Formats: sequence, structure tokens, C-alpha cells
Amino acid sequence: MKVLETYFKNHKSAVNRLLETAPVVYTVETFHELRVELKRFKALFELVAFCSKTFKLKKTFAPFKIIFKKAGKLRKIQVVQPILEQQPNFHLIKSYSYRLKKLEEKARKEFFSITNKRFTKKLKQKYPIVICFLKKTRTKKANRYLNKITKEKKKIISKNAFKKKQIHAFRKRLKVHQYNTKIFDLNQQSKLVPEKITLSDMLGEWHDCEVVIALLKKAIKSKKTISRETKHLVAIKKLLLLKSDLLINKINGTLPYHTLL
Repeated sequence: MKVLETYFKNHKSAVNRLLETAPVVYTVETFHELRVELKRFKALFELVAFCSKTFKLKKTFAPFKIIFKKAGKLRKIQVVQPILEQQPNFHLIKSYSYRLKKLEEKARKEFFSITNKRFTKKLKQKYPIVICFLKKTRTKKANRYLNKITKEKKKIISKNAFKKKQIHAFRKRLKVHQYNTKIFDLNQQSKLVPEKITLSDMLGEWHDCEVVIALLKKAIKSKKTISRETKHLVAIKKLLLLKSDLLINKINGTLPYHTLL
């Protein structure tokens, strides 16, 4: 399908550009952009795998997954800092904040140690394989896939409430739906529904909150933080746990999302 080829070529150019960007130029936004581009790849590969039984999704995405995880490790740390800075007792956890910066530096080094020319060349070797399958993908099968994920979204989104364990899984499936349906939506900007944006925003905010809570739990359990700061980390964790619960209630309070069906 020509539309799939064009979409993939545009986004592979974006991935190449990001990977070839000098490390000193990389910002928080650059890492976020790279991860979004790789999520688009994975979503597209899922579509191709549905349309062709011979397409190996895991094998094809494997090298991309390596940099996705490395960038994700760094991204988690980058998410934590601004959220912690919003807390009333942030000035009392300077030692932990310093540790986070050191962890970020380490994660950056790990990321750039693998994203070299040799690795980029390895990624580029996957492109012709993907394009070959995209050319063979038929509109009828692609539409069948889109109907499948749309029904899947409708089924989940019509729930009266999400359990905590279900929210992250739904967030990922919603992203897959959004990425792949937009490939074929020529008027996507005019069709955006406010509730859809609100749902994505709430899910994103909840996920960031959970990321920070997980890192704080790890820091508290490790006992590497000096004792006078540990109690402040515990206090911040409690505040964020409360915020997480409030966000879940906010999400569930607007269910079912019939306006999105």
C-alpha cells in the first residue's frame, strides 16, 4: 500500500535524523520524540504482522527495541525531576536530586554507547524488509485490522470503571489505535474530539505519576538516600499516591466514554 510506504519512509527519516543528532544537542524533547517515533514503528509493524503471517514482528522490531528501552530508562529519570520540583519539600531532597542527575548522566552514556554508526547501519538494514511487506499489504486486510482494533478500543472504553492494572495496558492500546488510524485519516486535525485529547492527557499524567512513585519506592527501599531525606521522599510518595488515586477516580468518573465511540 502506497500510503503505508509513504508513512514509513517519512518516519524512518525522522528516526535516522534523531539517531544522527549529536549527543550534545539531545534534549528531553529529543528523547521523547525518538520514543514516539519508535512507538509508531511498533504500531505499524503490528498492522503488517496482522496482514502477513510471514512478517516477524518481534524479530524486526528487536534492534529498535534496544534503543527504545535505553531511551525509556533515561526518559523515566527525566520525567521525575520536574514532578519532584513541584513538591513543597523539594528543597529538602537535594542529595536525592543530585543522585538523579548522576543516574541521568549514566543513562545518557549507555544510550549513546550503542547508538553509533554501526548500530544505525544495522537498523537501516531492516528498512527494505519492512518496505517490501508494506508494498504487499492489501487494503482489504488493512481495513480488517483497523476494524479489529477499533472494536477492541470500543469494548474497553465502554467500561464503567478501570482497575489500576488495566489502565496502563489500555493506554498502550489506545496509542496503537491512534497511531495506525491516523495513517489513513487525511482530515485528522478537523476530526479531533476534545474528550479523546482529555483521555490521553489524563492517562499520560497518571502514567508519569506512577513512574515517579516507582522510582521513589526503589530509592526508599535501597537505603542509599541519607536518612534525613528519606522521610521527605516517603512524604512525597504519599502525596503522589494520593494524586494517582485521584486521577484514576477522575478517569473512571467520566466513563463510559460513549462520546468516543
